[in-house]
Amino acid sequence: MTIEKPINKIYPMCYYIGLIITALGALQLLPALVSAFYSEWRILVIFLATASITVLAGIGMIFGASRYKSVRLSFGEGTVVASGAWLLGTLLCALPYYFSGNYLSYLDCCFDVMSGLTTTGLCLVQDMDHLSNGINMWRHLLTFVGGQGMVVLALTFLMKDQSVAYKMYVGEGKDEKLFPNAVSTSRQIWLISLIYLAIGTVVMTIAFIFEGLAPDRAFLHAMWIFMSAWSTGGFAPMSQSILYYHSELVELITVVFFVIGSFNFALHYAVLTGNRSELRRNIETVTFSITLTTLTLITLLGLMKNNV
Repeated sequence: MTIEKPINKIYPMCYYIGLIITALGALQLLPALVSAFYSEWRILVIFLATASITVLAGIGMIFGASRYKSVRLSFGEGTVVASGAWLLGTLLCALPYYFSGNYLSYLDCCFDVMSGLTTTGLCLVQDMDHLSNGINMWRHLLTFVGGQGMVVLALTFLMKDQSVAYKMYVGEGKDEKLFPNAVSTSRQIWLISLIYLAIGTVVMTIAFIFEGLAPDRAFLHAMWIFMSAWSTGGFAPMSQSILYYHSELVELITVVFFVIGSFNFALHYAVLTGNRSELRRNIETVTFSITLTTLTLITLLGLMKNNV
C-alpha cells in the first residue's frame, strides 16, 4: 500500500495568481498606446518596461506551477488567490507611478493603486493638473477595472476551469450570478461595462466639445470621467475634479452615470435583456430612490434656510 504525498496547494494558487498578474501586465499596454499617440516617449518607455516586468512575473508563476493547474482549490484557497493577486498586483501596478516621478514615495504609489482598484477615490499624486495623458489613463483604467474586479478581468479572458473560477470569483467578494458559471458571468459583466463605456464616452465627448474642449481632449476626458463615474470611484484628471469644467451639463451627465454605475450588474443585465419591470421591483432601486429623494429634499431645505 502506497500513500500519496499530499500536493502543496501553494503551487496551484501561484498558477492562478500568475494569470491575474499577466492580465494586469497586458492592461498596461493601453496607457502605453495613449503615451505613444501624444509623443510622451519617456512615459511610453516606462509603461513598456513595467508591462514587461509584470507580464514576465505572471508568466513565470504560470509556467512554474503549470503542472498543478488541474488541482482543485477550496473556497478558502480561492480567497487566498484573490487576496494574493491584489497584493502582488498592487506592488507591480505601482511601478509606472513610481518611475513617472509624480509621487513622493513608492508607498504613495501603492496607496493610489489600491485607491483606484477599490474605487475609493483618494489620491496622493503631485501636480495632478500637469500629469501626462499616459499616467492619467492608467489612473482611470485602474478604477474602471476595480469596479469590475481584477479576478473578473482574468476570468473573462484567461480562465476555463469553472470550479476554480467560481471559488476565485467568490473570493473577491462578488455575488452577482448572471449565468450558472462564473466565467460566463464575468464575461457578461465586462460586456455590460464596455457597452456603457462606449455610450458614456460618446455622450460625454459631445458634452465636452459643446463646452469648448478640443475633440481629442474631449474624448479622453469623457472616457476618464465616465470610468470614474461608472465605478463610483471619484477620480478625475484635474485637481478641481468636476468643478474644473464649469459646466452644469457635464455635472448633470456625470451624476446620471454615477447613479447608473451604483446599481448591481444583475439589474443592468435584466434591463438590457428587456426585463425593464425589474427597475420597479428591485429592492435596490426602490431604496435608492427613496433615500436619494429624501436626502435631496433635506439638503435643499437646509440650503434654503441658509439663503443659499
